[in-house]
Amino acid sequence: MKRARLIIGAGALGLVGLGVLGWLVVRPMVTKPQAAAAETSTAPVVAASEPAPARASVAAVGASGATGKPESAKASEPLAKDAGREPGEPTAAPSMAPSEPEQLVRGLQDLEERVAAGDPGAYAEMPRRIRSTASRFLALPRETWAEKRNARALALFLLSGGSSALGRKIYALHTVVASEEGLVKGAIAYLDGIDCAERDALLNLDPRALDVALGAQMAFVQSILMANYDRAKAIARLDLTRLLAPGGLLEEAALRREVGLLSETAQFDKFAELSGQYWSRFRRSPYAGNFLRQFVAALARESARIKVEQWAQLDELIDSLSVEQRRALYLVMAHNAAIASNSAFADLAARRALALAPPDGVDLQRALLYRAAANVADPTLNGDLLHGVDRAKLPMGDQPLFDAVSRVLAGIHRAPEQEFSGPPPGAGDLSGGEFARTEADLREADATLAAAQKSMEANKR
Repeated sequence: MKRARLIIGAGALGLVGLGVLGWLVVRPMVTKPQAAAAETSTAPVVAASEPAPARASVAAVGASGATGKPESAKASEPLAKDAGREPGEPTAAPSMAPSEPEQLVRGLQDLEERVAAGDPGAYAEMPRRIRSTASRFLALPRETWAEKRNARALALFLLSGGSSALGRKIYALHTVVASEEGLVKGAIAYLDGIDCAERDALLNLDPRALDVALGAQMAFVQSILMANYDRAKAIARLDLTRLLAPGGLLEEAALRREVGLLSETAQFDKFAELSGQYWSRFRRSPYAGNFLRQFVAALARESARIKVEQWAQLDELIDSLSVEQRRALYLVMAHNAAIASNSAFADLAARRALALAPPDGVDLQRALLYRAAANVADPTLNGDLLHGVDRAKLPMGDQPLFDAVSRVLAGIHRAPEQEFSGPPPGAGDLSGGEFARTEADLREADATLAAAQKSMEANKR
């Protein structure tokens, strides 16, 4: 019996030991999935603290699993973009990729920016790019132009260098969307210089209500159409053009044109400001030479009314020019200012030309003449203002001015005449015979007058 109890006790202990051993083996297998589940449940909490792009990528990987299908990533993107959006706030509309006409026009605008910056390669490429863009426009399907944005891209291209022939060919397809027909027809009429209702309708458009690129181009076109009858509005449209299209060829052209218009007004301060702005930013443009010619012509007109104190605004621009350019400019301005009696500025310009003129040259003679003309009416100066000026060395056009200055100087600085204080020298020294002849002449004249009077009275009777 005792032996039997011992055997039963030992067996019970063995079972307990096997149970403990089994639990030690089985427990990790039971607890591991739970830990994994707990780890998985905390992953979104960690990802939620990351930036939106990181959250999107984490969600995409988690959703796609081992396959990594792109569809799963795309499906998760809206969720990532909407993270952090307030309840009830509308979602942002997806941006529409630019169409081919829009891409072509944007490429042309990028090239124009390089041209404005002075890239000679871009300048050489421009004609080829315009031709290739036109060819591609013609090759696009007819239905392309039934879309509003494509029709506007066509109008923008036409106004940016395209030809009216291209516009007419596309318009003849009868597929231009109705809302943009007037815009396209107006652009064609503008390019052909046709004064018609379609072209005039362009003036009724608000550039700020259009896409920025088209609005800037439209403002520039409107300024050209307005210039002949409303100078102030034309200048305002050029201001708007520069505001809407900074840094490109359109701003460069707007600045050039506005400087020309301002030179015909009394707004010298703005003229000087925009001239300096153009030269500091676009002097490497292939059209900078046109600006300089226009600038010199404008200053020739302005020289009649420029004040000496105003000229300081242009010193920086003028000092950047070559010696020859500065000398030529100062000579033109001194001549015009002297003729217009703007004496103070004529003297300033003439003195600066003198400082730049080579000795014994024609320009030195001209500068001396213009300075004399500027000071000819100054009573504090002597009559030797033309000292050193050789009339024979002056250009034919300046010789009449030399003669005029000479006459004025001779009249102002001649020696005073003697005063009349008594009878002329020798009066009273006449001989008796000369007095007798004089008296006889007077008696004869009296007799003639008396006879004429009697004859008149007889005729009256």
